[in-house]
Amino acid sequence: MPEIETRAKKGRVIPFIQDGGYFYKKGIEAYQNKQIEKAIMYFERAIRLDPEEPVFMCQLAIVLSEQGNYDLSNEWLHKIKFDVAPDMSECYFFMANNLAHLGEFEEAKENLEEYLKMDEDGEFADDAESLLDMIERQKDPAREFSPEQQKMHGGFHLIALLNRGDFTEAEQEARKLIGEEPDNWNMYVYLAESLIYQNEWEDAENILQDLLLKEEPNFLAQCLMAVLLHLKREPEAATWVKNLVNLRPIDTWDCHYLARALSMTGEYKIAFAWYDKLLGDYSLPKLPHITHQMAILSWHCGDLQTAKHIWEDIRQEDVKKQGLITYLLSEIEKGKKPSHDRRQFLYRS
Repeated sequence: MPEIETRAKKGRVIPFIQDGGYFYKKGIEAYQNKQIEKAIMYFERAIRLDPEEPVFMCQLAIVLSEQGNYDLSNEWLHKIKFDVAPDMSECYFFMANNLAHLGEFEEAKENLEEYLKMDEDGEFADDAESLLDMIERQKDPAREFSPEQQKMHGGFHLIALLNRGDFTEAEQEARKLIGEEPDNWNMYVYLAESLIYQNEWEDAENILQDLLLKEEPNFLAQCLMAVLLHLKREPEAATWVKNLVNLRPIDTWDCHYLARALSMTGEYKIAFAWYDKLLGDYSLPKLPHITHQMAILSWHCGDLQTAKHIWEDIRQEDVKKQGLITYLLSEIEKGKKPSHDRRQFLYRS
């Protein structure tokens, strides 16, 4: 790979040529150093110098996708697919991933099936199968989760207990369900969360570390470990939280758990954006203990009208929480700022 330098030869200075490969390499280095904007600039320059090289375009599309810029990413993948290298199988997988994020599930499914047809033993074959399965679940129009989804997600009952602050009951329920379904790893995460909020941090951390050391680390465990490290004020907490900020899950339940974790680590604006997206998703029931968290985040982000609207709806739906809602609305009317105490997100009087 050529490098940007000059070399003396027979009394002359001969510049090294900065071709597309040179800037592609610079882009990879910038990307590995988390300099995303610089990486994009280098990849774009590489493409201008070598506009028929699909690898350069694909790498640019990957970085744009990680930024959440799914439409622009797909523009580059579309160019590869139809103009430059139609036989580049991974292009179909990356495009499907973007389309799934955009909610275009049918088109995503078509691209995944095409990818598997082209490269059934390819690098992303297992991921493609998992994404196909996830898309089938996302297309289910039922507002409540099916029994199969309940098993996968651990059940709304446990999350409701945690959101209400019933940590002892949540621990008991989690241990019972683990006994019934010992391979349902999400249950262990809910157990760890119940322990965290009972100040049994060491036991919780041991559970999470075990989940993260598995061949396929549990997504929810990653989220909760960031919360635990944040609560313990560990030096590495900032890195874990930064990793959460950069995650882009597709599964609705993973998105919800990520939003909860971001809320607990003080990333209110990003958590608010996730909840805002989730409220438009038919597959997540709009239960009061969930929408209450959205209202708290709205308050943190200065969107007082949204907060008040959500709490007014909750007051109509759940008469048992009249006292809590009245108190919160009065705090807003007084111009008070929300607390940074994690207990504010609990749905309890």
